[in-house]
Amino acid sequence: MAEKYNNVAAKIVEAVGGKDNVVSLTHCITRLRFVLKDSAKADQKTLSETEYVIKVQEVGNQLQVVVGNKVDAIYDTIVETQGIAGAGEVSADDSADGKKGLLNTLMDTISGILVPTLGVLTAAGIIKGVSSFLALDNIGVLDPTSGLYMLLNAVGDGFFYFLPIMLGFTAARKFRCNEFIGAAIGAALVYPSMVNIAQTLPVAGTLFEGTKFAMTYYNKFLGIPIVMPGAGYTSSVFPVIVSVYLASKLEKWCKDHINDNLKGILTPIIALVVSVVAAYVVIGPVLNSVAVCIQILVEALFNIPVVGGLVAGALLGGGFGVLVLFGMHWVIIGLALSLIAQNGYDYIMACGGIGPMVGMFQGLAICWACRKNKKVRDLAIPATISQICGVGEPLMYSILVPIKKLFAINILGGCVGGAIIGMLKTKMYMFGGSGLFGIFNYAGGGSSADIIKYCVGVAAGGLFAIVATLMAYNDEEATRILGK
Repeated sequence: MAEKYNNVAAKIVEAVGGKDNVVSLTHCITRLRFVLKDSAKADQKTLSETEYVIKVQEVGNQLQVVVGNKVDAIYDTIVETQGIAGAGEVSADDSADGKKGLLNTLMDTISGILVPTLGVLTAAGIIKGVSSFLALDNIGVLDPTSGLYMLLNAVGDGFFYFLPIMLGFTAARKFRCNEFIGAAIGAALVYPSMVNIAQTLPVAGTLFEGTKFAMTYYNKFLGIPIVMPGAGYTSSVFPVIVSVYLASKLEKWCKDHINDNLKGILTPIIALVVSVVAAYVVIGPVLNSVAVCIQILVEALFNIPVVGGLVAGALLGGGFGVLVLFGMHWVIIGLALSLIAQNGYDYIMACGGIGPMVGMFQGLAICWACRKNKKVRDLAIPATISQICGVGEPLMYSILVPIKKLFAINILGGCVGGAIIGMLKTKMYMFGGSGLFGIFNYAGGGSSADIIKYCVGVAAGGLFAIVATLMAYNDEEATRILGK
């Protein structure tokens, strides 16, 4: 580990109240996420003035320290030099979960489960998106029957196919139970014999036949239908999370009530059998119905005559940046992943995905406008590079939020681009890369039509962002606000 971050790590830990005040520490792609025993002991002013720290904010029970693309190195240095355990290594007795409300608990849980997979999820999404784009009928660069396509597709699609196994592992870590119990639950949900049950067994019946909630089943357990969604539970998000949560409670109960000589073998047996059965006969069908309800609401909004797509797209395109600001976007991302798994596409993130592209154009405009101002330029250039790669927090927290009118332009640019994307009913087929790489998320449906629709929205939102930013930016104001 580079020693250059030792002093920064020490100052950050001291400013949050010392290592004894830290309940847990995790990180995402730009933020250190501290859960503290006493948030009043944290010196946010000192934190915000520490080298590499872009922004400090409290979200729910977390103190989030935004440090941009240095987050991995600083996190590793804190863990190695400050005696603070990393994610998943904190005892349950020290948990501050009881202090959170329902919404904060939900956000913290989903982000804590999804964030550890984010780097590989993004990489797999980019690989899958690029290979899908090159194999589209009207592109025709890559033969879908070629060995290269098969290998690329195995890398990209394989991760998403087996996503429940990954999330089972990270969910178990979040809920503080055996990670391999979580992974085993995920494996049971994507077991090929269950995924392909429609090809091996005749239809035994259909629940809610004739409605959008229709669910076909091929067998029963104690008289209860074993329901499988059309694509099974491959690529799904929430069924495995809820099932692992149940398993964590069962594991704790077993450890408290089973004889020490038997608990080692009986605990995983009970936790696995009960949670997997519950996943197939209760949890999965209920969450499938919830997803259908959300889908009906989204489609109803988009199908409002004349203005439906415009309004929905503007709200989603402009609002997603606000959600990112407060760290609430993971709930929407989890929902989008679920809808893609169920339907093969999603409208919600199709519009929300405009945000990073608007930020990219806005960052480029700022770099041009401040080209003679070294103080602002030193902030704008690296932040814009991060934005191009899909990491928007550095630009958002270092420039856009402090200069409030620029953040307002960012939101309006998202509204403009999102409105067009929504009006055109653009579909997103996968969630992978962001920023410049996000274009490949729209490769699907057998043609490049949705990519073209997305690019039209991006062009409109980007043009608005560039023009408005160049008109609103003032060098003297930026120096005064951003100068320390």
